[in-house]
Amino acid sequence: MTSMETTRQFDRGVLPVSHFGLNWPDFFAKYPLPDVFSETVYLWDRGRLQDLQNERFKEILKLGWSNAYYRELWSSAGVRPDHVQSLGDIARLPTYNTDDIKTNQDAFPPFGSITGVSPSDFGKQPMKVQTSGGTTGKPRPTLFGQLEWEMNALSSARGLYIQGARPGDVAQIPATCSLANLGWGIYKACHDYLGVMPLTTGSGVVTPTRRQIEMAFDFGTNIWVSFPEYFSQLAKVCKAELNRDFSEMNCKFISTFLGPDTDGALRSYLQQTLGAKVYDNYGINEIALGSFECPHQSGLHIMEDLFLFEIVDIETGAPLPDGQTGNIVVTSLCRTIPPIIRLNTRDLGRIVGTERCDCGSHFRRMDHFLGRSDDMVRMRGVNIYPMACLATVRSDERSTGEWLCVAERTEKAGVIGESLTIRIEVKKNAASREGLVEHMERRLKEDLGLRVAVELVDEGELTEFTNFGKEGKARRLLDLRRKT
Repeated sequence: MTSMETTRQFDRGVLPVSHFGLNWPDFFAKYPLPDVFSETVYLWDRGRLQDLQNERFKEILKLGWSNAYYRELWSSAGVRPDHVQSLGDIARLPTYNTDDIKTNQDAFPPFGSITGVSPSDFGKQPMKVQTSGGTTGKPRPTLFGQLEWEMNALSSARGLYIQGARPGDVAQIPATCSLANLGWGIYKACHDYLGVMPLTTGSGVVTPTRRQIEMAFDFGTNIWVSFPEYFSQLAKVCKAELNRDFSEMNCKFISTFLGPDTDGALRSYLQQTLGAKVYDNYGINEIALGSFECPHQSGLHIMEDLFLFEIVDIETGAPLPDGQTGNIVVTSLCRTIPPIIRLNTRDLGRIVGTERCDCGSHFRRMDHFLGRSDDMVRMRGVNIYPMACLATVRSDERSTGEWLCVAERTEKAGVIGESLTIRIEVKKNAASREGLVEHMERRLKEDLGLRVAVELVDEGELTEFTNFGKEGKARRLLDLRRKT
């Protein structure tokens, strides 16, 4: 081989090749790899961590003022650059939500001016588009530049590493690598950052559930990442069709998204059924993984070197003290395409831990995801959140654990009213349904503060909603009032 051929062999060319897109030593110095992270930033004291947050927040602020969307949003609210100079001033900035993003994307299709880039920039660096699940309407696209796509994987890898993932493990991912984010983030986390073999089986539609289990036994799956609803299906099919217990896999752990499992009933059921420790996580399309449980399962550690989480009043937007439930407002300290600065997720949450965790981390800890404030239905002056039904629905072993809240208009003797019915699935092998309606209605009245009707339905009848999008992401509210 001549010297000219050798030179040409390593010529980078002019294409935006991902391998050359980042300064990797600088990237990993700023955002440590999972094992380094677990021994450094994850264990920093509050003062050092807050200094880092403040430094990165100032960088994000500069980016915000150079972004047309944020500049208009902030200026319209009467905010000037000198009004917000440090993290202590963050509440002076207005929040925005996904409806605002959709409005911006309609005005500047397809991704909105909030991205800070235009289609002419797409060929300058590797980019990826992901979308929300569409449970609250048309799926919402989010653009990822190369930095954001790497952080999508690195944040997921950190959570999995803290939970126990190590090189040589096999992680099965029953979440399709599609426009949804979960499958991609976990795949890339395992493949690129952990030395874990990702088994990308996709959802039960892509790989039938029986085949998922067969592959798990054949390939030695010892970690699973998916939604709770699908784990119930996996365990059921494993026993019914293979005559084996899921626990025979001897999994190291299950990583999932428990939702408002405040009494621990869902986790207890899954751990007993699956024979492995179950860890909760929280994330959204715009930031990927935002918080995760450590082995002590005492709240979800917010990844505070990457994100700021605020809890604000649902009505006023005012910051709430630790322990109170409100909307989660997120600011990313690492995203640039698009910047995420005080996004009101309308997900309900609360801070449950600020002291040092037994794992050694000083990261603040949040409770399980508690539902969505925009899923709230108001009935006879009472605010009802569909996810508040979870404990009741799963309080009787005859229930499959699936439910749907149906709000409807009513008319009686010319008087217009409204009703809320909770449809609850009953297992096929339930010995009887005697007393079940009365039990559920009594418990729901206690939990919701309002008398509601219960309608029992056969197992599988709610699948269209409880396995929304065929990825195991459940929809819990059907508001028929909006159609009248």
